[in-house]
Amino acid sequence: MRINYLAQDLWCLMLVLGSSYAVYQFCRYRSERLGLVVCLLIAAAAMAWHRL
Repeated sequence: MRINYLAQDLWCLMLVLGSSYAVYQFCRYRSERLGLVVCLLIAAAAMAWHRL
């Protein structure tokens, strides 16, 4: 049971990091700071949502 939770957490982390990096790459052309801020906000929100 505990390994299942760890696998789910790892999978969620990989998805969040991948999607955040994609958003960062998209926003980077407009403003690198904006891309970084949006990336961090998405990652923080997704991990907080996952813990609920």
